[in-house]
Amino acid sequence: MSTSVFKRCACSALIIGPDGQPLRGPNGRPKRRDLSSTCPNLKRADGAWNPKHGTWFFQVEVVDPESDRRTPIRHGGYQSRDAATTTMYAVGALLAAAESADNALTARMTIASLIRTRLTRNEPLPDITDVYSRLKAGAPLETDLTVGTWLKRWLAAKKDLRPATHISYSGIIDNYLVPMLGHHRLDRLRPGHIRDAMNEIAASAENIRAANQHRHQILALSKQAWREHDATTAKAARASLKELPPFRRPPNAATVQRIRSVLRAALTDACHEQLITINPAKLVKLPSGKAPKGLIWTPGRVAAWRATGEKPAAVMVWTAPQTTAFLRRAAKHRLNALYMLIAYHGLRRGEAVGLRWEDLDLDNATVTIRWQLLEVGGDVVNGAPKTDSGERTLILAKPVLQALRDWETTQARERRDRGSAWTDTKLVFTRSDGTALRPAQISDWFLDLAREASLPPIRLHDLRHGTATHLLTSGVEMKVVSEILGHSNLAITADLYTAVVDELKKNAARTITNIFSDRARPDDCGDPLAKAA
Repeated sequence: MSTSVFKRCACSALIIGPDGQPLRGPNGRPKRRDLSSTCPNLKRADGAWNPKHGTWFFQVEVVDPESDRRTPIRHGGYQSRDAATTTMYAVGALLAAAESADNALTARMTIASLIRTRLTRNEPLPDITDVYSRLKAGAPLETDLTVGTWLKRWLAAKKDLRPATHISYSGIIDNYLVPMLGHHRLDRLRPGHIRDAMNEIAASAENIRAANQHRHQILALSKQAWREHDATTAKAARASLKELPPFRRPPNAATVQRIRSVLRAALTDACHEQLITINPAKLVKLPSGKAPKGLIWTPGRVAAWRATGEKPAAVMVWTAPQTTAFLRRAAKHRLNALYMLIAYHGLRRGEAVGLRWEDLDLDNATVTIRWQLLEVGGDVVNGAPKTDSGERTLILAKPVLQALRDWETTQARERRDRGSAWTDTKLVFTRSDGTALRPAQISDWFLDLAREASLPPIRLHDLRHGTATHLLTSGVEMKVVSEILGHSNLAITADLYTAVVDELKKNAARTITNIFSDRARPDDCGDPLAKAA
């Protein structure tokens, strides 16, 4: 390993041609050459170094084991020879540490790469004690890897994820983890960093709700102005909407738990690859992220909502008569069959819009759920159901079967009317030109239909909750309901529908009361043994 310390400067001199005149380049300007270490101003007249001109550099040559070429590690800008020499010795010690590795040549090149990176960034050199311990343990030496870089690399390598899961992880990494934690070095990420980030994400929920509410108000103003033919106000409202952030879902406790779980999974794999020794995400305690339980829109709750405008809970479920009222209103909608399919059979929104004709058997009244459409970054993408259990076959109820037959006729007519402009996506539910529906649009139409029917508000997904509620209260076994919904296990169904289970207990109590009340008649009173005698 060859080393040297030298002094150089940034001075340059004109290049003189044979005629004694400066040579000129294609642009007409005189050519110059760097004087570097040959600058006459680097030394005084007596031969001593000039402390006011130039800076000190060092160079260490490293042999590349593949090409057998010497590649220098060079760095400068030091104000004294001693400072350059000290750094040079530190570089030499780090390179010498490679001899303790099983593959010394490879380790030396890796250490040399780390040294070059640190010097280029003007960062401290790797800690030699840490380098020795990593070499001894066989751990990677890439200690300057950031959390953001690792998360991107980790997700790209996760080939076993479902498309929908991959999309979800990508959104969590891009929208939360990289902005909040991506700048930290992976090996220096601490529980406190994660805890602060999760708290900040949770605190942003209120700001997002306020922004969403403001956008709703401007949107309502725009629609009202349009109805009243007030073009000036409508134009101003549309301009305001462009300046506002898009609608976003406020992160609740469950969202924060999901964000932490993605980080924890990525850091667990980093531990397996010995990039870090402990997983700091496992040491962070967060508020419970259990999914909110659904409440039924009882008459009292409806009255309170009409008086205050406030929903009793995030997840609300219509009663059977309320759902029937919605279906009567939806019967006039072009996509009536889609809403019936969700209401009767509990399909997820993406499963309904992603349904293909090849998976629908009207002759045998069955539907097989194998796909779903998801909206990601403004694009509609196709993917598998949420879980393995999401792939399921359902028996169609007669009203749904008839609605689907009617829809088949409607779509065939639209296909004929469009002719060559029809896009054959093989999907059951499409736009009038055959292209895929946007899942968000289905939800918007649902909300409009619910308002037109004067019903208390629920989300489209809560229509699926209603399916489970009505089946359970009608006596259908929870295992069967779980299979219809496509839950991965029975515990999820039981946990989501605790309120419904409590209602079933009340039904059981009423049933046992009726049984005993029917038997406790006046003519049955008295001593049964005496009557028998």
